[in-house]
Amino acid sequence: MKNVLITVIGTWHSSSSQNWMECESTWVPKLREKGFEVLYLMSNPHLKNYYEKIGNFFFSSCRDGKEDHYHKNHLYISKYLLEETDYEYRLHVDSDSFIHPDRIIPFLEQFTSGEEKKDFVGCVHPYPGINSNIHNTFLVDDPDSFLSGGSGFLLSREVHTHLLNDFNPEEYENDRVNGEPVMSPTHCCDDVVASKIIRNAGFETWHDSRFLFISPYKNTLHNPYNIPLNFIGNKDSFLAVQHYVNGHMQEIMNKLEL
Repeated sequence: MKNVLITVIGTWHSSSSQNWMECESTWVPKLREKGFEVLYLMSNPHLKNYYEKIGNFFFSSCRDGKEDHYHKNHLYISKYLLEETDYEYRLHVDSDSFIHPDRIIPFLEQFTSGEEKKDFVGCVHPYPGINSNIHNTFLVDDPDSFLSGGSGFLLSREVHTHLLNDFNPEEYENDRVNGEPVMSPTHCCDDVVASKIIRNAGFETWHDSRFLFISPYKNTLHNPYNIPLNFIGNKDSFLAVQHYVNGHMQEIMNKLEL
């Protein structure tokens, strides 16, 4: 899987600054052992250039506020991937998510090669009314939906061309998520923006339930039938990536005997 770059959102904000360190002490080394390059996306507004890669850190010349999330998570890393690497795909996740180092392999093998190659795969939001314990893959046809950046998504090289060249903040001034502006100093849904750019460029959006943007530690879904939530820490689970597990990653490693 040397053709896939893995990027993890990092931050200096005190509320989340420990997240990427937790990733670094648990599942990230397991992926590096398998040959993956894993980069932490960080901000540094004092850079003279657009970006700078130092070891396992990718610094972007932007602030660490929400209004610059798209620049840090998609714009500058797209420029780097296209101009300085030959990666065919990028797997992008938030730092409060856990990637299972073994279960992610068949997911990547399925969607980065052969007849099932896809350009954009992840966990759709709003989440459809389906049991998260059932593995399914389907084409997303809801024009108002997007793939969750929390649990992350897989992006092809071709998609990155549009993430770099088609970004215009003014196009999202009237867009809302849960009543709040998509692009504002206090609220930025960079996953909504990325999804819209990719869809407008003519690429298909695919949901795969091996990615899940909720967890038993933070479940935001209405669940009237009290169906147990799929958990990446269960040995018989098929989950490859799960969001909202910060503070529990070593516990998950222990449960999985990793």
